[in-house]
Amino acid sequence: MLIAERERLTERFALMQSELGGLFYEMAIRDHVRLEVLLPKAAALQRVDSELAQVEHLLNTTDATIGGRCPSCNAVFARGSAFCSQCARPLDP
Repeated sequence: MLIAERERLTERFALMQSELGGLFYEMAIRDHVRLEVLLPKAAALQRVDSELAQVEHLLNTTDATIGGRCPSCNAVFARGSAFCSQCARPLDP
């Protein structure tokens, strides 16, 4: 389950990174860079990167078990987590 999640997130990250880079390039060659367009996309990419890092951590920990998914943002969390690392929502024990 976690391996499939890692693959999904890796593909999503690569696509988002490519799109952001392409968008910036197109804006730059037209000398019309708009940060108000780029920053939300960079923030979304950072959230995916953070979730991917969390899944990687769970996979690399020998006794790691997934606690579940946040009902608010669907991020993976480790067993025993009190709050979601993505949206800070309190998690049920």
